[in-house]
Amino acid sequence: MRQAAVAIVGGGIAGLTAAHNLAQRGIPFTLIEAGPRFGGVIRTERKDGFLLEGGPDSILAQKPEGIALCRELGLGDRLVPTNPSHRAVFVLHRRRLHPLPEGMMLAVPTRILPFLRSGLFSWPGKLRFGLDLLIPPRPRNGDESIGTFLRRHFGEEAVGRLGEPLLAGIHAGDPERLSIRATFPRFAEMEARYGSLVRGSWAAPRPVAPPGAPAPSAFYSLAGGLGDLVDALVKRLPADRLLKDAPLVSLARSGDGYTLGLAGGETVGARAVIVAAPGPRIAPVLEPVVPQAAQTLRAVPFASSATVLLGYRRADVAHPLDGYGMVVPQSEGLRTSACSFFSTKFPGRAPEGHVLLRGFLGGTRDPGVLALSDDELVELVRTEMGPVLGLRGAPVMTRVFRWPEGTPQLEVGHLDRIAEVERGLLAAPGLFLTGAGVRSTGIPDSVADATRAASAAAAFLEGR
Repeated sequence: MRQAAVAIVGGGIAGLTAAHNLAQRGIPFTLIEAGPRFGGVIRTERKDGFLLEGGPDSILAQKPEGIALCRELGLGDRLVPTNPSHRAVFVLHRRRLHPLPEGMMLAVPTRILPFLRSGLFSWPGKLRFGLDLLIPPRPRNGDESIGTFLRRHFGEEAVGRLGEPLLAGIHAGDPERLSIRATFPRFAEMEARYGSLVRGSWAAPRPVAPPGAPAPSAFYSLAGGLGDLVDALVKRLPADRLLKDAPLVSLARSGDGYTLGLAGGETVGARAVIVAAPGPRIAPVLEPVVPQAAQTLRAVPFASSATVLLGYRRADVAHPLDGYGMVVPQSEGLRTSACSFFSTKFPGRAPEGHVLLRGFLGGTRDPGVLALSDDELVELVRTEMGPVLGLRGAPVMTRVFRWPEGTPQLEVGHLDRIAEVERGLLAAPGLFLTGAGVRSTGIPDSVADATRAASAAAAFLEGR
């Protein structure tokens, strides 16, 4: 039997971060990953001169934990900002691409004239946005959906043209089911303090660049893709503490700790356990130890999706691709929910004279998409994006990434359910929970929550 002070279940960004934190403290650990690779949904590949991201492609700068981890690992000089010259995000409406008005903070307009000039909204819709300025501060009194929240502030057009494709689209979910508190807590906090989201955005401090320096970027990646972050974490960890292709099949209390049974017959003994694997997948193993918490975790829904990458010769794409990409409202009747202009968004993603597009399919609005073959998925994105972007001929490179049940759906009441899970874990001292579908969705949140879990495990070992 292997022995460790802490066993970490799940080798995605949360599990790797927890391991890194424990290693820095000198606490022996064993990291257990069910699959053949570390990194979870972070997946970077190179093909035919293209740099491909199959999962997330960037790190949000507003939440500092992700960027700070890159710098701590010596990757600071590898950080690359999004293209400062072409920042537009387009919304497809009636088969035409409309740029989000300048100054738009997701669904919140912060500059009046660009918003009024926009062709994305009708004049009644624009007037309805203006009523947001009359909303008084609202005390926190429970959770609600993204759709209900946006509808109250900005009206129905905002839900259909921004809430569904943009805010809910980030999470591959349904705006009428996703929790505003769990997905965009900043908006809920703005409402509690200011009432009006527009007034709240005006009051928020703006990052200011030093004189002569470029404006700070909202997102960063790494020169070699986000896979560099995974590789840097793995290299910092002792190789003999890392287990791959080792699904966890059992977990039991044993004396003053836990015994973990792996699929190959190996066992791991540990005083504490950090679970950083998706709730529904790990729930059956947790059930004998924390039955109520496991039942709640099992109920967290996950959506399936696919990412389709298409490499084209620049001459075969008529659109200037002068932005980060587009989102596609469900009302447009297309199965492609978004398309990123990836070679515009970040440098070094396509060889000279070529461009790289990333199409997104699936989520709650198209749950059966993974029944299609890779060729069918490629053809679907080509057919739907062809008239919009002026695609000519066949792509010179294609790659499909499939993510079955890969995106957690943080639905209304999610944070209350996770609090219920945490109460259930009190019956199992030394058992801690982190990872996607718990309190976090993006890389910075996952890093922050995994650091919290590692600190809690360290405190438990010290008897605090």
